[in-house]
Amino acid sequence: MKIGVFTIGEVDLRLLYRLICCLEERFLYKFLVSSNYPPPSSAFNAVKKQYFAPALMNKAKLSFHEDVKYSLGITRLDLYSSSLNTVFGDANLNEKIALTSYYRLSPEFYAYQNGENPLFDRLLKEAVHQLSHILGLKHCYNRHCVLYYSSTIYDIDQKSSLFCADCEKKLKKAAAYDRTNDFHA
Repeated sequence: MKIGVFTIGEVDLRLLYRLICCLEERFLYKFLVSSNYPPPSSAFNAVKKQYFAPALMNKAKLSFHEDVKYSLGITRLDLYSSSLNTVFGDANLNEKIALTSYYRLSPEFYAYQNGENPLFDRLLKEAVHQLSHILGLKHCYNRHCVLYYSSTIYDIDQKSSLFCADCEKKLKKAAAYDRTNDFHA
């Protein structure tokens, strides 16, 4: 089984391929890079000067082959969602599509910078977090777990890109179930 990766708007390709290598190692799925989409004008909110994350995810819903069960979008656009003014990413469990933006993960967006390569570290954490949601995992209360809910960049910087022991077990169980069902389909 494969996870499809799509991009919306201009994306740093070196950053994207580095991220994909780490995600393949983490999840043990093959990642397939698909299309790059221009951001749909219907997703842009001129008042907020941001893009509505669910509308961007809908853009890519039909873009993958049938052997791709999950999709991850990467963008540099500033996002918001139904109930939040800004988001680092979003996930639609029913459609099995996740989206991560590195607009607000960039050190240039903040005076605060943590670590040697904060943009990549933050993007990896957010991509793992959103992918985990479409694999069926929920937020974790352990503030060091990658599934801890992050409302600020400080939350992202404080947590790990790894799962806590409990979430690791849940991920393995979800992946085993997923692979078993995929084998019998």
